[in-house]
Amino acid sequence: MNQGRRLFQFELRMLFTNRWLLALPIVFGLLAFWYLEKLPGQEILFFRRSYSQLTLLHTMSLGLTMLLGVLTIRRDIRRPSYEWNAALPVPYTSRILAKYAAGILYFTIFTVLAGAAFARASSRMDVASSITREFTTYYLLTYEISYLVTLALAMLLAICIANRAVYLIAFCAWMFGTFFMDMFLLDRNKWYELRTFHLSQLFVTGDPDAETWGIRLIADELAASRWFVLAFTILLLTAGVFLLNRLRPTGYRRSNWVAGGLALVLAAGAFVPYLSIWGERNAGLQARVNDPEVKTVDELREMKFETFQIERYDIDLQREPGDRLKIKTTLQIAAGELAGRSELVFTLNRTFRVDQLKVKGTPVPFSHEGEKLTIQLPTPLAADEEVQVELDYAGKVMDYVAKNYTEGSYLAFVKGQNVYLPGYLAWYPLPGDYPVYAKDVHSNSLQVGVDLVGWKVPPAEFRITASGFASKLYGNLESQESTGGKQVFEGKSEAFIKLFAGEFEELSHPKLPIRLVTTPYNVKNAEKLLDLMAEKYAYFSGWVEHFDPKLDQILLMAMDNTHSYEMENKTYYYVWLLTELDYYADQFMNSILLGIDDGEWEIQTASEDVRPQIRSLIWYTYFREYKGYTAEELKQGSGGSLLYSLFEPTEDIDPNHLGMQMVTQVAQALDEGKIEQVKKVLNHFYTLGLEIPLPGTAMEEETRPIPYTEWEQEWKQVMHDADAN
Repeated sequence: MNQGRRLFQFELRMLFTNRWLLALPIVFGLLAFWYLEKLPGQEILFFRRSYSQLTLLHTMSLGLTMLLGVLTIRRDIRRPSYEWNAALPVPYTSRILAKYAAGILYFTIFTVLAGAAFARASSRMDVASSITREFTTYYLLTYEISYLVTLALAMLLAICIANRAVYLIAFCAWMFGTFFMDMFLLDRNKWYELRTFHLSQLFVTGDPDAETWGIRLIADELAASRWFVLAFTILLLTAGVFLLNRLRPTGYRRSNWVAGGLALVLAAGAFVPYLSIWGERNAGLQARVNDPEVKTVDELREMKFETFQIERYDIDLQREPGDRLKIKTTLQIAAGELAGRSELVFTLNRTFRVDQLKVKGTPVPFSHEGEKLTIQLPTPLAADEEVQVELDYAGKVMDYVAKNYTEGSYLAFVKGQNVYLPGYLAWYPLPGDYPVYAKDVHSNSLQVGVDLVGWKVPPAEFRITASGFASKLYGNLESQESTGGKQVFEGKSEAFIKLFAGEFEELSHPKLPIRLVTTPYNVKNAEKLLDLMAEKYAYFSGWVEHFDPKLDQILLMAMDNTHSYEMENKTYYYVWLLTELDYYADQFMNSILLGIDDGEWEIQTASEDVRPQIRSLIWYTYFREYKGYTAEELKQGSGGSLLYSLFEPTEDIDPNHLGMQMVTQVAQALDEGKIEQVKKVLNHFYTLGLEIPLPGTAMEEETRPIPYTEWEQEWKQVMHDADAN
């Protein structure tokens, strides 16, 4: 014991009396604090940007770890002039452990500085202390474990390679274990199972953009990976001691082989749980990729799909221990909708096992192959026969796909308080044989079918009763009740129903009729966004008659995601990297004021429908009156995308440049001081309805096209009355 302590003290003196080595932690700490303090737009994407900065600093410091590990061995153990040390009665185990412990203590300073820098920056974002503590702990553990294995690897390389070539080999090992592995083995070849061997675990542990879900989804993998890395570190150290002992007469003792064997068994045993997690993921992925019923991307684009209308869904969604979902769904189908059919076809995700299925209260035979659920009816349905279908099914939802940089991603999941259940993945029965997935044969991964075919479901009434969830659920249906662990959502929708839960914050503004739900580190950013929207809302509500807000909820999640933004059922679902606040304040306000415009690209001729131009003219008035822009400035593009219908029309749709004629009329009237007359015309058309839904949707019946002749008639009448007065 005394011998080991003196060796450790000696190694500490060698490290902490070197002025260069003492200066490096100071430089590292200054850089960490400075980078996090000077993040561009610190309140915008704080988590993503801080993650990137700490990852870069960590990766670069691992190069120093490699260098120091080699130097500690070459200083005396693998130096010819110190070969006489081998004759001393000091076991290599003590010497290696003393060097290793001193090195880890030195690099723990880097770990503490990185954690302190993040904790300080995080606390300034006014997030809950539990969130700061959680992520600070994550950084501390990740930094320290990476230093543990990197230092052990460097020492083993120095033991194995006695000449100076070890410096080049160590440099290559650092580059291979970080940048090369990240870019080639993980990203390009998608050998995700190897990411536990990545020296910088910050590169690969979860989606760094997703502060709410991210690393929480892979908590089990992360724990298994860390245990394996620790066991592998022990194996590296044991291998180094084993090789050094072989240089002594005692090197052939049985104890050396036993220690080496135990270390190998320990590392292999720790690798099994980690590998089993990946085995389960890949089994589910390959089952879908190899399923001939799952079409390729090219095949899917050429297919047509049939559906039918379901009048009502009653869904009892229960989360059980272990994140298992137990779901009971009752579907009401109108009489005549399925007349003459002897079977019903639905789409239900294969992750669920159907336990019971009844039609009109009677059990019937069914088959569930892949996502296709086929129900056999004893007799064909009559034209006047209503159908009630009841399904009981259960399963765990962790829908992994092999894409998204070096970590892969999940299309849907329920894990602890984290929930993401998009309807397009068929967590409830969808009418018809719907393509949930599409194969990407080039990357051996899956895409979401709705991204390729744009298939819509007919409108239906929904009532969803959710229980057993650890946190509040949000979705694109109106929440009716949230008491006693039960959450009820109800409403009519022709969209896929989505449910979310996680570490979210609810925000509101006294001058806005909406609720904004966002991630903790995005709160300050969101508050500024709401302030900007409140200014615009005050302007429009001051003169728009019969103001009917088309939006009451914004789900704002600052992360990188395939499905960036959608508006449905008065909910704006925005998953993207929000940076330009003024731009997005305009976009969200546009949705509140004017609603959806999904069908704008279906308009064939501007003369038959000028709703896009009228929507833009409302904003043109805002920019002229409230923002103070001149007509020339707006013509040059100062109004941005909100005025494209006026100044950048498509020649095929607006060959006569009706948008330009309309904006010229409005500009001239504003210059003449006829602001009230302009607002009167715009109010007239606002009352008629300016939403532009997709053709064939239920909302299409609530609005109609506005031909250019109607605009001209109303404009002339209002301006004539003004001139007459």
